[in-house]
Amino acid sequence: MLRFNAIRWALPIIAVTLTLGVFAASPIVAQDDLEMANRIDELVEQLNADAAADREAAEKELIELGLKSTADAGEAFLDALPKPNDNMPQEVQARLNRIASEVRTRLATKSIEATRLTLDFTEAPLADVLKEIERQTGNRITDYREQFGQEAMAKKVTIQVKDEPFWQALDKVLDAVQMQPYSFSGEETLGLVERDQGALRRSGRGAVYAGPFRIEATGVTAERGLRIPDQSALRLDLEIAWEPRLRPISLTQAADDVKAVADDGREVPPTAQGAAFDVEIESGTHAAEVSLPLQLPAREAKVLTSVTGKLNALVPGRIVDLKFDRLAAAKEVTKEAGGVTVILDRAVKNQALWEIHMRVRIDSLEAGLESHRGWVFQNLSFLEDKSGEKLDNAGFETTLQTEKEAGFLYLFELPEGREIEDYVWVYRTPASIVNMPVEYKLEEVPLP
Repeated sequence: MLRFNAIRWALPIIAVTLTLGVFAASPIVAQDDLEMANRIDELVEQLNADAAADREAAEKELIELGLKSTADAGEAFLDALPKPNDNMPQEVQARLNRIASEVRTRLATKSIEATRLTLDFTEAPLADVLKEIERQTGNRITDYREQFGQEAMAKKVTIQVKDEPFWQALDKVLDAVQMQPYSFSGEETLGLVERDQGALRRSGRGAVYAGPFRIEATGVTAERGLRIPDQSALRLDLEIAWEPRLRPISLTQAADDVKAVADDGREVPPTAQGAAFDVEIESGTHAAEVSLPLQLPAREAKVLTSVTGKLNALVPGRIVDLKFDRLAAAKEVTKEAGGVTVILDRAVKNQALWEIHMRVRIDSLEAGLESHRGWVFQNLSFLEDKSGEKLDNAGFETTLQTEKEAGFLYLFELPEGREIEDYVWVYRTPASIVNMPVEYKLEEVPLP
């Protein structure tokens, strides 16, 4: 069997990296990780076995190893997996690429799955309940009544839910305290305010829970053209909310993916067949509105019995911090996370300011910077010293924009007496971008 030195050379170094890095907590874990590195070595060699069945088995087991534990362990596996190079047979290169792609995709998909909640509180302060929700799900929720000029009277919560999806459980909490979300905080937190006068309860009233999304019909408007009947139309407004920990880039609703049926049994088709409705998501928002234009049904129809549809949500997967040190001497330093590559071109001092010149590149065509560049402007860039204290940038300029690459110049003003070598530069970015289908079915939507 042909052996390839690039793989044999890489794995011992990888084993040491894993032992000293991600799994350095105990000798037992370190030993387990060394065994995994050795197993990766064996399986990569098996990718070049004579028998096709052996090659298939090795590829399958490598994928299973990458998905076996936590997201951090999965990223460590990807770091340990040899990178394809010209010293390897073509089939081995292709299999390694497939393995890495499959593991990244599944890890990213797992990171955006709906979270679940178990709550058991009797007359508990609202703040305590919100802290427990964040602990279990990673979703930050903040009482925004003071920001709205509302009287922030103490609220007590009595709630019991067991292993329910986040939105379903949160709706019950909100009903218990007569509050509603404020989805435009501009921060990575969902605000809560007093419920509008006359607003109906949120739970058990027609909202659809689709993974980490909540979809609700919020309005129906009918317009009947008297002079030109063809101008008659029905508009169905939907509110699409997502768990606060997510940062969707965009939502797309294709008209062809919507099917509505009235209570007279007739279908109510969209008026814009073949069209697609795109919604770009602004940073710090946690809900968006989508309006569906439908044909106006006959007067006899009183209710849309069902409205089924499928949205496509472009959602960042796991968020990672890429750190760069020795900034004064740094030149074209590259770090990768999933399908995202960050290049620190240089750090230079310009009078009182330090300039960080960098580029970010993404391989995914569906999240290409040409069509959906908004997400890259939301990535955080800051300096961090040895004590963990952060220094935010003082602004940035765009220096490059192509379909797959964007360049930025970040400005930093250091405190008096501090040097650039006192810091590492941190770039916080999604490790991958996932195109997530969101299927929903609304029922019994009243017609005007």
